[in-house]
Amino acid sequence: MTYICMLSFALVFQSIPPLLTLIRQEFNVSHAQAGLLMSLFALPGVFVAIPGGVVSDRFGIRKTGVASLVLMFVGTFILGTSSSPLQAYAGRIVSGVGGLTLAVVLPQLLSKWFMGKELGVGMGIFNTAMPLGTILSLNVFSIVGNSFGWQLPIFLTTVASAIALLVFLLLYREPAGKTERVRGTVIGDVAGLGFSVWLVGLCWMWFNAALISFITFSSDFLVAKGYEVGSAGFMSSMVMMGSLFLNPVVGYIVHRFGRENLLIGAGGVLLATLTFLTPAASSIAPFFVLIGISASLVPAPIYSLPPKTVKPENLGLAFGIMTACLNVGVLGGPYLAGLARDLTGDYTLSFHLMTLFAVLLTITIALFSLLKGRKEKKQRTNNG
Repeated sequence: MTYICMLSFALVFQSIPPLLTLIRQEFNVSHAQAGLLMSLFALPGVFVAIPGGVVSDRFGIRKTGVASLVLMFVGTFILGTSSSPLQAYAGRIVSGVGGLTLAVVLPQLLSKWFMGKELGVGMGIFNTAMPLGTILSLNVFSIVGNSFGWQLPIFLTTVASAIALLVFLLLYREPAGKTERVRGTVIGDVAGLGFSVWLVGLCWMWFNAALISFITFSSDFLVAKGYEVGSAGFMSSMVMMGSLFLNPVVGYIVHRFGRENLLIGAGGVLLATLTFLTPAASSIAPFFVLIGISASLVPAPIYSLPPKTVKPENLGLAFGIMTACLNVGVLGGPYLAGLARDLTGDYTLSFHLMTLFAVLLTITIALFSLLKGRKEKKQRTNNG
């Protein structure tokens, strides 16, 4: 159930890139104006993710999940029937509010279902939904849109949202055990979480700033290197293919051995090294494969940390913080990488910025480990 809902979110989120040229021609808008259809989906997540987590903690996962899926359904329908850019923007904003609240609810639900069990395995499988949805949208929606118009793929995402809503209503079940509903103030909840969960959120922000920047500009980088557009698109998708196949493996490693901090740190180091070396590489394909491998080391461990960092009744708020940080990374990373390309005339500085984001990921998870170690040492001292 959670996988189907997350897959529908991925299809809605990634429906615009393969249709961007068609939409731009339909509405006679600039590239920047068309690009707003992506940005306006992510923008609400900066503001609604934390409130969405608070709502989920207070009113329950079922009500929040249903409301999120309804908003996603309504937003895609508005977009599909839009006759002006403003109407299309409104549809994406409504979809973004629903989808990015759903992105808080689903890992929260999964964490409670797997509490004390195979959480790493569950998160590993769950995190294949986004790369699968991305691969499907890039390879299917462009063909459907070129043949039947850009509206049909959007309506397909409306259908996907409706199916996810129906599945959620039919299959939802409360997690085993009884979680105490939060009663305190929102400010008190946020203050009581401590600094560790914010470090986890910052890790997720740096990771997405690096990876989404890479995915956004990798095709254009390859075309500038002399690759054909089709070959460039396929090579770019190799990064997501790596995540699709390796996320469950990494999730199993987390379940068996833990070591989330080590996996995240290793992913950051590899990603930083590879993005730094890519611009000057004579053979680029191996770097894209290795970047996909390094990217698969982070999501499952990251999503496994909040249940080990906060109380069960605050999981919604914790995942809200993560989602808000994710959207800051998605908004800021590609913009800065694109600005670097515009200012310098090539992608070298852009890739170095991605390297910096990956280095900051490693530094942040190191700070998290240090803080966690001090906290555990203090607890042992008090217990002794």
